[in-house]
Amino acid sequence: MLVIAEIALALVLLVGAGLLMKSFARLQGVDPGFNARHVLMTELSLPQTKYPSGANPSDLGGDSTRNFYQEILHRVARLPGVEAVAWTNILPLSGTNSDSSFSIEGREMSKNEPQPDEEIRVITPDYFRVLQTPLLKGRFFTEADNADAPKVAIVNEVLARKYFHNGDALGKRITFSDPRKPDVKWITIIGIVANVRHRALELEPQPEYYLPHAQLPMREMILAVRSVQDPRSLTAAIHREIQSIDPDQPLANVRTFDQVVSESVAPRRLSVVLLGIFAAIALVLAAVGTYGVISYFVIQRTHEIGVRMALGAQLRDVLVLVIGHALRLVAIGTLVGLILAMFSTRALSALLYNVGAFDLATFATVAVVLCAVALLASYVPALRATRADPMITLGHNG
Repeated sequence: MLVIAEIALALVLLVGAGLLMKSFARLQGVDPGFNARHVLMTELSLPQTKYPSGANPSDLGGDSTRNFYQEILHRVARLPGVEAVAWTNILPLSGTNSDSSFSIEGREMSKNEPQPDEEIRVITPDYFRVLQTPLLKGRFFTEADNADAPKVAIVNEVLARKYFHNGDALGKRITFSDPRKPDVKWITIIGIVANVRHRALELEPQPEYYLPHAQLPMREMILAVRSVQDPRSLTAAIHREIQSIDPDQPLANVRTFDQVVSESVAPRRLSVVLLGIFAAIALVLAAVGTYGVISYFVIQRTHEIGVRMALGAQLRDVLVLVIGHALRLVAIGTLVGLILAMFSTRALSALLYNVGAFDLATFATVAVVLCAVALLASYVPALRATRADPMITLGHNG
């Protein structure tokens, strides 16, 4: 019963660990829509007393905010080793989000039909170059898309396909105000970019649209710098450039984009590690338990083994006797473990990505590995029994 229970428990834990490892491996292979390598991030928050809002209520930052962030871009871009630099109000996989409703030109909405409400990002022109997110159609923002220029936006592929026929969103216009008003301010869609997984790697990309920071300045932004070298080596130089413009502005939450991605999957990684450790301990206990029980079985039947060998039993026959007993225990434990695992893995469904709770390959692999380890543990005492002197074993009274 001890061996059966240990094998069953080990199998349950090994199946859970196997499913989580397979899920984590597939999650690591997901295309997030960006390249996180060699990118440094730091956050800035400008005080309203020093950087007041504009006259327009929608102008959250005003000219002082717009000019400050623009000057930082120019200075950091000139630093040695900098490939691209941009600002964004929301970083992918950072755990924050923002959405806003809008109306589509020529799209009549019924009274009971809600307006489109999707995720919104405020960025500077080189944002997609920093992330290395490809442009599918149209163009990126440029410095010409300033406060005095016509309002423009970029949408991702999901939003384009959701709201426009065949995803043809270029040239279409949206607005945040009532489209029926004569002074409505339209925003023209000038580009479509590939999807970016903002919320989590395991969640499908959501509809998103991007606005230029020059047309919607915000005081709280995140600086993203792509470097041709280790991006952390740029921290001091970036800090000096910011301090040269405003000595009161500290760098906050400085980290690499790789760290952001790593932190976003940290809970899953911890689950894999913990369950893997428990499974490894259970596997060792199952092997030790099997070894101990079979050793005891051999000691109990030493006299019988001696009789069999004296009557002409071959070494193979002794091995079959001992390992056959172990095999019955392993088979029962494996069967019990498989049944328990089928029920227990349902609790892991929420933690799995692109892997079923009853993944046949994982169940089969774990069962084979566990059986092999248990049988190997039983082989040692079985082999010792075959090497015993028949005359000595015949004299063994059990």
